[in-house]
Amino acid sequence: MNRRDFASLAAVGASALFLSRAGNAATSANGSDLSTTLAQGQAAIRQGTSRDEAIQAWLEVVKPNLSFVQVTALVSRPKPDAPKELGAVRRIYSTVPSSYPVGGWKQLSGSDWARKVLERGEVLVANNDSELERYFPDHKLLKSLGTTTLVNIPVVVCKRTVGAFAFLCADVVPESAVTEEIRLLTALTAPLFSDDLVPAA
Repeated sequence: MNRRDFASLAAVGASALFLSRAGNAATSANGSDLSTTLAQGQAAIRQGTSRDEAIQAWLEVVKPNLSFVQVTALVSRPKPDAPKELGAVRRIYSTVPSSYPVGGWKQLSGSDWARKVLERGEVLVANNDSELERYFPDHKLLKSLGTTTLVNIPVVVCKRTVGAFAFLCADVVPESAVTEEIRLLTALTAPLFSDDLVPAA
């Protein structure tokens, strides 16, 4: 079994575990059946003919549950000689390539953002000016794109953050809006961050 297949099985397994606990009555934020929403997310990924196409289709499933204006995604890789330490990131998807282009590995410096999202694998919701300025040196650019809230959701496999999505939102988004459903939908994308699809650092 290659890494991509393993990541896909891990994501599906996590979703199935949640559904078994939640029961058949579970519903999504927009009122649809949760299992249906997750199935739609999985289908979007499986049927895409490229990573970009898969992410675009997956975002259509996410949007009714988390309203956003722009999205970027990056992969994260540890240091080759120190697997437990933060290494480098590379943007693999962007709806605003003129401001946030795809490509190019960037070495991490241990910022508050990197420690929270990549090292600890925690969701980050920066929904006011002070939070945006604390976590993002490019906060002026973000605001110029209409960003009021930036939601970072990490993609974690085997206790390691392999990537993360950044949702640029025009409205104030409370932390409670990042529901378990959205986290599970994000977990389904793990295969898209596979080494099979990402050039080596």
